[in-house]
This record gives sequence, C-alpha cells and structure tokens, in this order.
Amino acid sequence: MQTDWISGQELADQLNISRTAIWKQIATLKESGYIIEANKKTGYHLVDQGDRLTSLAIQQDLQTRTLGRHIMHLEQTETTQRIAHEQAQQAAVEGTLIVCDFQTGGRGQLGRTWHETQGAGVAMSLILRPAAPLHQAGQLTLLAGIALAQTLRTLDIPATIKWPNDLLIEGKKVAGILTEMQTEADRINSVIIGIGINVLHEQFPEVLADRATSLKLATGKVIARAEIVAMFLNTFEPMYLKWLTEGFASFVSLWENYADRLNDLVTLRTRQETVTGILRGIQADGTLQMETEAGMKTFHSAELIYWTER
Repeated sequence: MQTDWISGQELADQLNISRTAIWKQIATLKESGYIIEANKKTGYHLVDQGDRLTSLAIQQDLQTRTLGRHIMHLEQTETTQRIAHEQAQQAAVEGTLIVCDFQTGGRGQLGRTWHETQGAGVAMSLILRPAAPLHQAGQLTLLAGIALAQTLRTLDIPATIKWPNDLLIEGKKVAGILTEMQTEADRINSVIIGIGINVLHEQFPEVLADRATSLKLATGKVIARAEIVAMFLNTFEPMYLKWLTEGFASFVSLWENYADRLNDLVTLRTRQETVTGILRGIQADGTLQMETEAGMKTFHSAELIYWTER
C-alpha cells in the first residue's frame, strides 16, 4: 500500500492513464471511504484506507486463483445468501463472493436470526461449484470452519469450532457458517457458503451478552474486515482443492485440533432425542462421534446445546 506522497503525474505514468483519469479515480476512492490528502505541489497521500469491504480492499491482499476474484459488494442487503442464490442461478463463476457492510436479515442455524451492527461485522456468501457427490456437500461447512479457525489463530485469536458450524472465543460465539446447496437432478449445481463474523461489535443485546462476542470485545484488537476476508479465502482455497481430490478424511485431525469441548461431557439435540455423552471427535465423513452410556453413537445432523434458549 502506498503511504508516501506521490504526484499525480507519477501515478498517471505508472498506470498509463491521464492526469484527469487519476483525479477521477482519487475522487471515487474518497467517496468509498478512503482518506486521501491532496496537495498541488506534492500530489496525493493515503492517510487511511478505512475499514471497507469493497472488492478493492479485499483483493489487494488476495493470493487466490479463483476464490474472490469476482466480488459483488453491497452497502446493505437483507441477506447475502439470497443474492448468492440468484447469482448462482444466473451462472456466476465459481469463487464469486457476495459481501456487504450491513446485513439486515441474516440467518443462522435452524433459521435463527443473526444479529448485526452496521459497519461492525462481515457478512459474505461464497459460490462454489464442486464436482462432488451430493452427500459430501455438508463437509464444506466443516472445511470452512477449519479455514476460518486457522485464519483467526494466525491473528493470535484463540478460536475454537463448535460442531458443526459455529466458531467460539472462550465459549462465546464469534462467527457462524450456513451452507446451502442448489441441485440439478442428482448432481450439485452450486454450494453457497454463508459466513457471518462479529469483528468490531462493542456490545450485544442483553439476550446475547452471555453467548456472543466479537474479535474486538474478546481480544481488544481492531482488525480490518477486508483483511480477514482475504486471509480466509487464501486459507480456504488450497483446502478446498485438496478436498475435491482427496475428500475430508485428511482434515479430521486438523478439525479436532480446533474442536471445542473435545473429550468433554456435552449435550446434543436432534429432532428425535436429546443425548448426553463425551464428545470424541468426528469421522472421515464429518459425522460427530459421541460416547454415551449405551456406547458410541454418530450424528449427521444435530445441535450441541451450550446455552439455554430465551
């Protein structure tokens, strides 16, 4: 990132465009939230790029070949998942990312509302088109969880994974993952991975105060949201490519390294029953293993109960 003074003529020469075009681009950047000083003698100086989730802010740190190379940025929308579904049906290329600054109707597991504060969180949906069997699509939730946990730990944030789709910091939820699929006959047309991350939130409604946190609240760190998105995509892409060729089995031990309450007593609820036992990890297909009084049980779809519903 250029932080020193640079003349308009130098920028024009480097980019092979006119001084007038440079002026217009600078004006556009200012309107997008970038703080740029201008001086007739010394040129331009980037003071602060702000905390933007624009494609420019994300892609400047991107190292991927496919993921995030096409970005649709929205200031506000009801849910990025809905936009992603529409884009997927209109033949959006794999890796297309829908991201917004403020999501008004985000959804979590079991249709729950995802709380959001304007300009404080990340709401994004990633379109994938994997050549994989239908029954393996759910493994991408776990894979995205691994990639996000690894991203946060790279930033020295002690994130853990609550099976199957939440990330926690010291027992409080900081991120959630919602994976949905579009199918055609017996094949996957697209998988849409929706991710919400609490980044700069400074408070939550009383009903969520004991169970939700943000990166800023938990660690005191102020991290640019675009940086987190780019780091996640950089981490997730090689994992995704490996999953396409090798499946999920090679990720089991990595998931268990990040697992919350592994080998602890937990309670799990399915549509049919509530079960208490020792969480023993996951199998090669991503199913949860729990040791109960009746022996070892596996679960494909269930919810670990951490908090009392209000």
